[in-house]
Amino acid sequence: MVAKTVTIESKDYVFNTLKEAQKYYDAIVKELFEANLTLTTGQDFEDLKWIYTTCCSYTKHNLGKLADFNIIGFKGIRTIREKGGQYMPTECCAIVFSDGSEEEFYTDKAIKEIALKQNPR
Repeated sequence: MVAKTVTIESKDYVFNTLKEAQKYYDAIVKELFEANLTLTTGQDFEDLKWIYTTCCSYTKHNLGKLADFNIIGFKGIRTIREKGGQYMPTECCAIVFSDGSEEEFYTDKAIKEIALKQNPR
């Protein structure tokens, strides 16, 4: 099996493997959670916004919301996630929209979707 590269176009950077990209952005989410911060500007904000909107365009998820409201922030939250039949607490992103609403966002799933589209078999 050939490793899938991931290109993050907002930063014009290519990660050599899917796992490398996931690890990089998981660290950002973990830092946001631990510091209880909301990211509203900068390169990491632009990257996360690009990852979310690109994944949504591929999966056709939340396109109406994206058309009506801007993404104004990302923050780290703790949620429960099913993994292998067990429910485990995990950190993920919450996207903050301009209408004040929030939505859970798993960077690892989104990056995997992007890698699959960028590296068709």
